Amino acid sequence: MQSNKSVAIIKLLILALLLVGCQTKFKHEFVKTEHGVTIRQDSIVIDVEVVNSSIIHVNKMKLGTTPSTLPDYVTILNPQDVAWNILEESEVLTISTDSLKVIVHTDGVIKYQTRNNNNLVSETNELTYINPNTDGENKVSQAFVAGDEALYGLGQFQSGIMNWKNVPIRLQQYNQEIAVPFLVSTKGYGIYWHNYSLTDFNKPQNEIQFASTEDISTEKNNKEASVEGEKEDVAAHINKTKAAQKNIRKTTFTPSKTGAYTFLALSDNAGRMRGEIKVTIEGDDIINYETIWMPRRYSGKKHLEAGKVYTVVFQNTGAKIPGQLFYNEPDFNKTVFSSTQGDVIDYYLVQGGNPAEVISEYQNFTGRAPLFPKSAYGFWQCRERYHNQEELLENAKEMRARDIPFDNIVQDWFYWPKGTKGPEWDRVKYPDPKAMVDELKRLNLKLMVSVWPEVKNEALEKKYDLKKIKSSNYIDIYDKGVSERFYRMLSDSMFHYGVRSIWLDGTEPEGVNDATQLTAVGRFNQVQNPYSLEVARTMYEGRRTEFPNERVFNLTRSAYAGQQRYGATSWSGDVEASWEQLEEQISAGLNFTMAGIPYWTHDIGGFFRDSKSINPRFDNQYTNPEFIELLTRWFQFGAFSPIFRIHGYKSETEIWRYNQEFEDVARKFIDIRYQLMPYIYSEAWKATTEGTLLMAPLTYKYPEDKNTWGIKDQFLFGESMMVGIVTEYQKRTKDMYLPEGTWFNFWNDTQVEGNQSITVDAPLNETPIFVKAGSILPIGPKMQNVSERTNKPIFIVVYPGKDAEFTMYFDDGESYNYEQGTFSEIVFSYSEATQTLTVKKGKDSYSDFETTPVEFTFKMLGKKSKEEAYFLGKDLTIQF
Repeated sequence: MQSNKSVAIIKLLILALLLVGCQTKFKHEFVKTEHGVTIRQDSIVIDVEVVNSSIIHVNKMKLGTTPSTLPDYVTILNPQDVAWNILEESEVLTISTDSLKVIVHTDGVIKYQTRNNNNLVSETNELTYINPNTDGENKVSQAFVAGDEALYGLGQFQSGIMNWKNVPIRLQQYNQEIAVPFLVSTKGYGIYWHNYSLTDFNKPQNEIQFASTEDISTEKNNKEASVEGEKEDVAAHINKTKAAQKNIRKTTFTPSKTGAYTFLALSDNAGRMRGEIKVTIEGDDIINYETIWMPRRYSGKKHLEAGKVYTVVFQNTGAKIPGQLFYNEPDFNKTVFSSTQGDVIDYYLVQGGNPAEVISEYQNFTGRAPLFPKSAYGFWQCRERYHNQEELLENAKEMRARDIPFDNIVQDWFYWPKGTKGPEWDRVKYPDPKAMVDELKRLNLKLMVSVWPEVKNEALEKKYDLKKIKSSNYIDIYDKGVSERFYRMLSDSMFHYGVRSIWLDGTEPEGVNDATQLTAVGRFNQVQNPYSLEVARTMYEGRRTEFPNERVFNLTRSAYAGQQRYGATSWSGDVEASWEQLEEQISAGLNFTMAGIPYWTHDIGGFFRDSKSINPRFDNQYTNPEFIELLTRWFQFGAFSPIFRIHGYKSETEIWRYNQEFEDVARKFIDIRYQLMPYIYSEAWKATTEGTLLMAPLTYKYPEDKNTWGIKDQFLFGESMMVGIVTEYQKRTKDMYLPEGTWFNFWNDTQVEGNQSITVDAPLNETPIFVKAGSILPIGPKMQNVSERTNKPIFIVVYPGKDAEFTMYFDDGESYNYEQGTFSEIVFSYSEATQTLTVKKGKDSYSDFETTPVEFTFKMLGKKSKEEAYFLGKDLTIQF
C-alpha cells in the first residue's frame, strides 16, 4: 500500500528494469534509487527503502500489477537523508545503515541484522505469497521466522494472552477488540504491516474436527430493552439456563508434539454473536467469552503433552453456525501477516536497542502523541447515563460538595431527541446546554459528550450533506468533504455550547453489512480497519483549526496505527464485571500501548455490572460484597492507568453510592492520583517529546529477562513505578516479580532486591506498588482539581541506591503554546556517591520562578531529616 509518490516512483523503476537491466555481481537486476534499491527477483519487484538509519520500508509486487492508489493514512515521515551503502555479492545484496543491515538473498528472502551482526529477524518464503487474482480468503501474506523472543502489541484483545508468539489472531475492529498491525519483539525490532484490510496474524494451519450437531441455536438474542420508551441498541441478556444445552460439541485430541499449542475459534460469520463461547481442554478454559458483544474469532493457548488424549469441548451458545476450532503446533515458530485484500506486500521494519526504543522510533514515522489538557489526567466521572440536565448538574454539585476530586464529567447517549441518533440536544431534557456547561465551568469541570459516526437524524443528515456508506448508517469518513461537514455538525451542536471533548463511540464500525460497498477511496473492505483513525483525524484537525488554543481530548472505542497523533484515547469497550475480565483488561491495555499508542483506559467496575445491567454474576452492584470488592480492585487499576475513568451500564457510579469502605478506598486512590500529578504530567511530556509509554509491561524495559515475558498482572507506570493488581476475590496478598535492581515498597519504604519473586501484602485498601532505586518522585498536595492552587509544598522523594534524575514539567495545561517552546522545567539530579541532590532550571519560557517560587520539601528514604526550600530559578544543592 503506497503513497501516490511511491506509486509513481515504482512504475518508473519497473520500466527501467524491464528496458535496461544492470550488469551486477548480484544474481538479479537492481536499480539504486535515492533512498534504497529496487530489485527484480524473477516475477517479483522488491523495493527496499531506507526511511532512516533504523527504519526500512519494504514493498513486493508482481510485475504488471497496478499499484494501489489508496491514501497513506498512517505514515508521516518521508525518507531522510541518512548515510547508507550497498555491498554486492553473487547470492546476497546488503544494504547497510549506521544501525541496520538489510540482507536480500537471491530467493527474495530479506534478513535483518544490527550493525554489529546480531540477528534481528528474517523473512521466510513459507506462507509468503502474493495472489491478487485468486478466490482465497487471503490475498497477500508475509512470513518471518520467529526466534527465541516474545512478541507484543497488535492492539487490544480480551483473551488474556500477553505474548503473541505463535498465537493466531484476526486483526479486525470490534467493540472490545482493537486491531493495530504493529508488533514489537524483545529482540529489539518491530514490524508495522501496512495493509488496511482484515488481517490474519499467524493464521492457524490445523483444525480439530467435531461431529456435526443439529442443535444449533436459532433464537434471536438481540432483544431490545426499552427505557423511558426509547429503544436502546443493547442486547438483553440471554437466559443461560434455557440455552445451556445449545451448540455443545465434544471430541478428543491427541497432540503429536509437546509444548504450547495456540488456538483460534471461529464462531460466527454473519453478525455479532450474543451469548457464550467456551472451549475447554480437560476442563480447563482455553477460550471463555461471556459478554454480549462478541467478535467472530477467539484466541487461546495451552501446554499439551505428546501422545496424551485430551477431551475438547466447544460451546458457542447463541451462534448461528456450529463454529470451528483451529490450532498451531508448538514449533510453528513463524510470525505471519496475511491480509484479505491487496496485491502488494508492504511493511516497515523498525530497529531499536529495546522495545522502548523501537516504539519511540515507530512514532517517528507514525507520529507522537500530543499533550492532552492537564485536566484529562485527572478523574473522569462517567456513567450510563445522566438522563437530563438537572440530574447531571445535581451530581456534579454533589461531587464537589462531598470534596471528591475530579476534573471531568460525561454525558452518555440518549441526550438527543426521541427517534433519532445524532448530536442534537433534546430541549425537553436539556433545555439550555450552554447554561449547563457554564455551570460546570463554575465548578471547574469540563464536559465530554458521546457522539457516533453512525448518524440517524434525517434533518442533520440533510443539513450537513452526510453521505453514508451503503448498507449502513455510518458516514463515509474517507470522503474529505463529508468528514469536514461531520466535524462542523459536532462543533455546531457541542463545541459552540462549550463542550470540551467528544466521546467517539462505535468507531469500529461494525455496522457496515456489505463490506464490498464503495467509499470515497475504494471498497470498504480495502480500508476497513482505519475507520477510527480517520474519525479521530477529522475531530483533531477540525478542533485544532477552530479552537487553536484548546488542546484536543477525545475518547474512541477503536484505534489504528498512527491514531496517537490525533489527541485521542481509546477505551476497552463494553466489558463485563468479572474477576476474569478485570485480569484480561490488564493484558489488553498493555498490548495496546505496546502497539505504539500510549493512551488507553477502561470502564472501572466493568460496563455490564449486575443482573439489572445484563450481568447475572451479581444481584445488585450497590450491595453485593463481591462486586464491591471487584470494583475496589478495578478502581485501583484505574488510578494507575493513563486515563482514570469510571463507567457502568444502568449504573449510578458515584463513589458514595456504595458502602463506606469502598468510598474510603476510592477517595484514597483519587487523592494519590492527584498527588502524583507532577509525576504523571511530566511523564506525559516525555510521551509527547520522546515517544515513551505511561503504562507498559515489564518487558518494555527488561526484555532480556525472560521472567517478565508472560507477566500480565503488573506493569510499569512511568519511568519509576511498578504496580501490581489483585485479580482474585478475597485475596489479600499478591505474588510479584521484581526485575533486576533494588526496589522500594511505596507504602512502607521497605527495600527489596530484584531478580526474584516475592509475596506482597495487599489489603483491600492497597495495591502493591514499588519504586525502583535511583528514582526521584515528586508528590504534590491533595487537591480537588488539577488547576487548584495550594500553599502546600511538593515533596521530592529520593529513592537512593543509584544516581537519579527527574525533570518536572510546567506549562499552562490548556494550550498548544508548548509546541512553540513556552514551557518550563526543573531538573533534579541525585548523586549516590555524595548523597546530594541538585535542583536546576531547565528550559524556561513559561514560569517566573523569582516572582512565583515553587516550594519543595526534600526527603531521601533512609534519612529521618527533611529539608524545605523555595526554588527561585537559582541552583539549589541539598545534602542528605
